[in-house]
Amino acid sequence: MNPRLRKLIGVIVFVFGSVFYFLFTISIALARLPGTELWRHLLFYLVITVIWVVWAGILIRWMLKPRPGEV
Repeated sequence: MNPRLRKLIGVIVFVFGSVFYFLFTISIALARLPGTELWRHLLFYLVITVIWVVWAGILIRWMLKPRPGEV
């Protein structure tokens, strides 16, 4: 796949995936976290952030992968 096309696809997936992910996680937080302790909020947002960073890292690594035969 052409690197420019891979980066374009990656940016589109990154933007729409991030928006969907954040809306989804916020809806979970609003449904499950009201009335709970502060440490549960902190733990929830820490776990959600780590999952997003791992997902974004995998996507960015795929976007920057060289073509076969390139070094």
